[in-house]
Amino acid sequence: MKKPTLVLLLCLHLAPLCLKAQEPDLQWLGSWFNAWDLACTQLFRLPPATPPEMVFYDDTYVYTSSAKTAPSGTPIVGPSLYGRKISWLKMPHKDTLILPDGQRVPVGLMSFAAATGDGRSFFVMAAPSFWKAAGVESRELTLEKMLTGVFLHEFAHTRQYPGFGRMVDSVERKNSFGDMQLSDDIVQDYFRKDSAYTRLFLSETGTFYEASDSDETRVLVKKGLAMLKARQEKYFTGNKTVLTELDDVFLSMEGLGQYVAVYWLTHPQGGNMPPAEAVNGFRRKRNQWSQEEGLAMFLALTKLAKPDWLNDQFGEHPKTIVQLLEQAVAEK
Repeated sequence: MKKPTLVLLLCLHLAPLCLKAQEPDLQWLGSWFNAWDLACTQLFRLPPATPPEMVFYDDTYVYTSSAKTAPSGTPIVGPSLYGRKISWLKMPHKDTLILPDGQRVPVGLMSFAAATGDGRSFFVMAAPSFWKAAGVESRELTLEKMLTGVFLHEFAHTRQYPGFGRMVDSVERKNSFGDMQLSDDIVQDYFRKDSAYTRLFLSETGTFYEASDSDETRVLVKKGLAMLKARQEKYFTGNKTVLTELDDVFLSMEGLGQYVAVYWLTHPQGGNMPPAEAVNGFRRKRNQWSQEEGLAMFLALTKLAKPDWLNDQFGEHPKTIVQLLEQAVAEK
């Protein structure tokens, strides 16, 4: 009777030595997940969700929760998300990634959310070491803070897919864009060489930024909305009328992504930066139109609307940032 007891005691003594430690190469991912948890609980107040399939990678390995991405991957211990343990796999990628939707893409500098053919969202992003090796830097924010913001921006799209994402899919099924690729840059791609259009856009965007940092927010938002409507009515005609819907949707998606990044950058438990420095740093080159104007519109919205506007950004029937601003300026 004593022998089994001795064996049990021996196993209990050795068990901690047999536990797998978290993959050291994924410590940065735990920090990103902590930032997302902060945004979910204190900004969005979203309930936990089923984590999307995720693909992260450095120069040598892919770290993923997708069996399709790493069919011969080695199980590793990685961070949890939404309080759920995730089955992580690690595998040499040999310069090619197999995405959860089955596509094979060369390894490069990437950060994006997308969906599989059956509507499940997935997420892809390079590890910090990959960005650093590519020469990416941010003097204003530091590379670490900038990449956390990029992660938050793109990961927010995984929660927007049931609403805005499916709206975009519906538009794509019903319309042909010829050689133009449907993306959040589609309006910019159509009009980037039109100097008159660009001047209108820059003036409109500047008005929303002015509204976000002024005592005359309501007046300036009304002015900015009037400029936006006039721009769309003048340029989105004929076979481009569909751009009105896409413009509103992408301003909403990209603007919210930018806003959640700025929220974390300024939060005492996040980047703890002064708001002006965070906004200026995350605007970076200011050359992506939907992100640039979308952020300004959300910053202005937070000065006018109650926090419950966030309830209208997720789910199957979200409100666009244009609708939210129109509603905000109409309220007394």
